[in-house]
Amino acid sequence: MEDQNQQQDQTPNQGQQGANGNGPDKGEKTVPYERFQKVNDAKKAAEETLSGIVTELLEDIPEDLRDIVPDLPPAEKIKWIRAAHKKGVFGGRAPEPNGPDSKRPGGKPPVDYSNMPPQAIMATGYKS
Repeated sequence: MEDQNQQQDQTPNQGQQGANGNGPDKGEKTVPYERFQKVNDAKKAAEETLSGIVTELLEDIPEDLRDIVPDLPPAEKIKWIRAAHKKGVFGGRAPEPNGPDSKRPGGKPPVDYSNMPPQAIMATGYKS
């Protein structure tokens, strides 16, 4: 009876050695070195690309304002610089006017009526 209980307590892999022969296999899988090298090279290339983008974005910032850019990893620094540009921190874009005159048309050139026949001049006054 006691012998039967000992057999039930044992797990199926107990006492067997793992694939590498160093002891029981605990389900750990190793990555082949070639695949690791490939993934590592891709990561380094991506980091170099992001660093290049950060350098280009920093060139667009005026020299006296470059010291306010925080020291972050390249991806986070790109996000920060783009958000700062959108907010107009570096003077790149003027804030959009917000008020009663913001919808007033301002970019239309005046119409030259000197060379128009009278019917055409009257036609510009009609709205269709």
